[in-house]
Amino acid sequence: MRILCPMCGFGRVIDEAKVPPRAQMATCPKCNHKFRFRVVDDLEPAPAFTRKPDPTSDAAPRDITGRFPSGQDLSATQPDPMAAQRASAAEAWKRLQGKQPEAAQAEGDAPAASGQAAPVEPAGGLNTANAASSSVPFEDLPAYGFFPGIWGTIRQVLTGPAAFFRAMPIHGGIAKPLAFHLLLAELMVVCQYLWSLAGIGATAEYLGSPELLDMGLGVAQAAPVLLFLIYPLLLVLRLMIMTGVIHLLLRLVRAGDSGAEATFRVLCYSAAPLLLGIIPGFGPLLGGVWSIGLTIIGLKEAHRTRTSAAMFAVLVPILMMLAAVIGLLQGMGKAG
Repeated sequence: MRILCPMCGFGRVIDEAKVPPRAQMATCPKCNHKFRFRVVDDLEPAPAFTRKPDPTSDAAPRDITGRFPSGQDLSATQPDPMAAQRASAAEAWKRLQGKQPEAAQAEGDAPAASGQAAPVEPAGGLNTANAASSSVPFEDLPAYGFFPGIWGTIRQVLTGPAAFFRAMPIHGGIAKPLAFHLLLAELMVVCQYLWSLAGIGATAEYLGSPELLDMGLGVAQAAPVLLFLIYPLLLVLRLMIMTGVIHLLLRLVRAGDSGAEATFRVLCYSAAPLLLGIIPGFGPLLGGVWSIGLTIIGLKEAHRTRTSAAMFAVLVPILMMLAAVIGLLQGMGKAG
């Protein structure tokens, strides 16, 4: 059985044999929206009632059908007043099944004896409340742990970017993806700052330049207050601007159907190669180039669009920034 949350689109395939027969409500673990995932009869069918004749009475059995002018037979099956509602719910469920092949948490109705929610177990024996987790380890830190969650996310992005971004939730908030990006960026700039203080790395004397600061390639000569207070604010501002520009370019080529939040999440998680920033010298540059490639793959998979559209949306802003930097340098050279 495929159960899909109609609010956020999150879901999971659950073995129907593991679902209690009377279970019909589900609670999405992502947005906590409670919804009916199927319709079952609320009451067991009542047994047919047969009136026993009174042995003390010698009167013949009466035909109760004759009491009604229309001649309606009371033993005939009466129309079910809930039939229309059940048909409508079944039709809506079929439409929901065609959206995303992911799943929600099934929650059984409360048993009459205990009053507690009946546990629903998917195939594999785990309780759905624990099994229905995000495909991104960093977004499910209670299950993975802090450091395993970070490393698991980095490993998935670097080793299987297409599969990671294809399964990445396109909704669910921007706080966790933003925290992932900020942690890696802060780690990179702190390492580069320490390397520059030690005089290690061919680019140590240039890492404090404003140009590299804007590109997110590290800060070497900046004060710690700049590293821990101002730099994160600049990163957030840059992410918001780049999300708006890239998503606008995607819409120009008739892509970006998954929404701006999906674009923002791709930009955040494609920063996984910034971990290479711990390497002095070429580490930030290599991580930045790798991150560009992952961004193209991520946009293609998250928005289910063409590779050419993703390349257009990513490379056009970069080329425009390079052209602006070259023009500025040429102007400064002529002025000098």
